[in-house]
Amino acid sequence: MFKTILRIGSMLIWLGFLMAVGAMLLFNAASRVGEHKSSSYGSAYAEFQRSWGGEIGVVLPKFYLTRSYTETEYNTTTKRDVVVEKTESFSLVPSSMDFQAELDYGEQERGWLIFNAFETTNLDQYSITNSTEYTGPLVIELPKPTNANLIHRYQIFVGDNETGLNPMEERMVLFPQMKPGQETSITITYAIKGMDVFKYNLSGYQSRVVGKLQATLQLNTPQFEIYRFGLPHTISTDKGNSQIAFNLEDFATTQDLGVTFSSKQMYLNQIETMLFYSPLSLVLYLLVILVFSQIQAVSFNPLHYLFIGIIDVFYFLFVAYLVRFFGVGASFGIAALLTTGMFVVYCPNVLGKSFTWYIAGPYLFGLSVLFSLIFLMPIFRGLLFVSLIFLIFLSIMIAISRSDISQWPLVQEA
Repeated sequence: MFKTILRIGSMLIWLGFLMAVGAMLLFNAASRVGEHKSSSYGSAYAEFQRSWGGEIGVVLPKFYLTRSYTETEYNTTTKRDVVVEKTESFSLVPSSMDFQAELDYGEQERGWLIFNAFETTNLDQYSITNSTEYTGPLVIELPKPTNANLIHRYQIFVGDNETGLNPMEERMVLFPQMKPGQETSITITYAIKGMDVFKYNLSGYQSRVVGKLQATLQLNTPQFEIYRFGLPHTISTDKGNSQIAFNLEDFATTQDLGVTFSSKQMYLNQIETMLFYSPLSLVLYLLVILVFSQIQAVSFNPLHYLFIGIIDVFYFLFVAYLVRFFGVGASFGIAALLTTGMFVVYCPNVLGKSFTWYIAGPYLFGLSVLFSLIFLMPIFRGLLFVSLIFLIFLSIMIAISRSDISQWPLVQEA
């Protein structure tokens, strides 16, 4: 009896050790999937971003009406009244805005790495009305778009007249004297390079009400997603090109307007989550091999559990490190092909052909390929994940209930 308990305890400790080591490897791989968490990919991503540009956010300009006036103040030093000249600024909200952007999307390759690169040509028009009771210069303050390393073809027009260039993030007089109630049109044209995301930061007007907004985004690809779905929009496609039209009236919003691009990297978050759960796949697979090998009296050395478990671990490691180079579909296929080769050359010789093809193979497929595919379906992921685990446990429970545990090789007296 003591030898049986010792044998069972030793087996459980050995399997626990294999599970712990496998989990450490998989957790480490998961921590490196995120695009900025891997030292190799992260440095390449940062280098490309520095040279090309990052996620572009067009910060909307601020308009002011300034007025100069004099005021009499008492000077405590001279003990006389003096006339002091002062300047006052009034923030003006555009009565309407019209954005027209053409996005030329094309993936850029660096080595085997793929990046979502694009270049935009923009024409932004603002209608400004002097809603104050004062006459004074109309001033613009135009912030630089976030993460833009190159801005070219940059021009500002008041009506049809070009104003000349001015440094961004500095105030510039657009109109020398704007009378109360007077309206003028400001047009800004420019081109930017960026990656992953292009958007207008409408959230800058979340505390103000804008009368009207029209925006048209022309894209040379149908592979994109709306940055925020809350803004009313229509999408039309024609011969591989797409057009997104936004139309809002009397609005204030905390959302930004724009698009994000799908690519071979779009599944990184799902892959990262999958890898954090993948140790459960290893635990269940080793449990399946242990239980069914006892039920069918398949005898093999406990050392073989190491290599059987490695097959499952390598599937997830291949997916983690291939996904950036080949995309999610090809990565799953290559990982499945490589681990199938490991399985075919090893398991039949250790477990026997019948056990390999009827037990070990189907469970490995379910706990690797099907397990990983579940994480590409975020809406149904929870339901599918629980269903798969339920079916695995149910099959183990049914098999155990129909077997005589006292006849298992592991519990029999030597």
